[in-house]
Amino acid sequence: MSAMNSYFKLRQDEEGVDIIIYPPKENGIRLKIDDVTRYLNRVSISSFDLKSLNDAITTCTAPVVVHLCDDEIYVVNECMDVIVSPDRMYAIGRFYAESNRGGSMTKEDILDELKLRGVRYGILEEVIDEYIKNPVYCTGIVLAKGTAPIEGYDAEITYNFQTDKRAKPHYNEDGTVDFHKLDNINNIKAGDILATLKPEYKGEEGMDVTGNKVLPHKVERKILRYGNNIMLSEDGLQIISKVDGHVTLEGDRVFVSNVYDVGADVDATTGDIDYNGSVEVKGNVRTGFKIKAEGNIEIRGVVEGAEIIAKGDIILHRGVQGMGKAVLIAGGNIVSKFIESANVTSGGYIETDSILHSNVSAKNDVRVCGKNGSIIGGSVRATNSIEASIVGSSMGTATVVEVGCDPGLQDSINGYKQTIKEKTEEKEKLTQLITLLKHKQQTGELDNVKMNTLINAAKSLKSTIEIIEKNTALYEDAIAQLESNAYAKISITRDIFAGAKVVISGDYILIHDSISHCKYMKQHGEIKAIPL
Repeated sequence: MSAMNSYFKLRQDEEGVDIIIYPPKENGIRLKIDDVTRYLNRVSISSFDLKSLNDAITTCTAPVVVHLCDDEIYVVNECMDVIVSPDRMYAIGRFYAESNRGGSMTKEDILDELKLRGVRYGILEEVIDEYIKNPVYCTGIVLAKGTAPIEGYDAEITYNFQTDKRAKPHYNEDGTVDFHKLDNINNIKAGDILATLKPEYKGEEGMDVTGNKVLPHKVERKILRYGNNIMLSEDGLQIISKVDGHVTLEGDRVFVSNVYDVGADVDATTGDIDYNGSVEVKGNVRTGFKIKAEGNIEIRGVVEGAEIIAKGDIILHRGVQGMGKAVLIAGGNIVSKFIESANVTSGGYIETDSILHSNVSAKNDVRVCGKNGSIIGGSVRATNSIEASIVGSSMGTATVVEVGCDPGLQDSINGYKQTIKEKTEEKEKLTQLITLLKHKQQTGELDNVKMNTLINAAKSLKSTIEIIEKNTALYEDAIAQLESNAYAKISITRDIFAGAKVVISGDYILIHDSISHCKYMKQHGEIKAIPL
């Protein structure tokens, strides 16, 4: 015997109306009194003995008859409730039996009721046919089922070379940097496959039981971006090097270039150098000259009061003695023997033995950890951390060390929040307007002018929602970036002297007394010195 829920039927005769309660079978579910009383109210029976009815429902083990009323009522036919799931992927029918004088629902009746309830897709006619043959009452039966969308996936690019720019140089036992083992160049040969693209798959649309499309989640499209000396495969899914050289990834673009080799000094005999690749200088770079490269710049001599600009890394084997004129700007990392009287900006980290009277800024970290490891004079800024042996001097030299959030980031966050607020208010107003106009449209009160207003409002609503979504994504990315700097720190392995200034995420303290072996972090909104 299969399980069957408890159900009921009405019996009508000259003496009034009775209800017959049928108990559940096997593991079937008992009726709930609310279900029965709601049905009785629907058929205009409101006066009955609630206690007797409830007792019969909760205790019967065989069919039980309960007298409801002495009045005659209209003939009660079989009926059904239709429940559409919250995601509109299912429509469930719950049937209530006809009285002894009533009629059963036909297939057409059931289909009409589903249509009346807005169910137009995925109707399971075979289930309806089976129900007509073998009725089951007071039980949820899935009568329509939507088609779920097939989710797609993002495009993916696999790079066949090292893309991590945070590779650090090796240190010798005496604490100096070994510039012969930087391991930061990706050497390649002509014909090497540099990257492979796996295209995105958008997925397939689904449809809910009301006939509305159910879209898969949006996927990210990617394309292979590349510079000179690279060719695209016939199928467009691989990029291949045309030449021997080295490969770098700048943003999402792959570059392959040869190295421009300067065998002596950069001076009047060479002029300025502007090269779409990497540059290696065997000698010095004299005051007043400029090197600009799309890749890395490696200089084995000394940089004087010159300008060095690289989209990749800058490596200075003997350092920079800038005389207040030198400018170093790298999109990647900067590694220098020392930095003196120069303005230095890095999009990655900075590694050096010492920094003297310079303005230094790094997107990631600054490590001054050579044999000397001192920062004296000027300012040194980093997003994540600064590590040095000595900051300032016993002479009280003004020295600023700063870590934490880029001031522009907070401005961006405030801007995103304001835009989201304004556009959300605009969205609410547009939604109210559209609802009002659609109501007028349904009642035939919408003229051509108002119809144009409705169309324009719908377009504006779509645009407004897109702006909200875009700014929300930007806001979340900015917040994540801000939170990633929550543990910004300044580590002093030896001494920080009076006259130094410590700045963390906009707040600062002045050092009045020398302190040894400590790190500075922000805790509970205040800058604290913590022993190492």
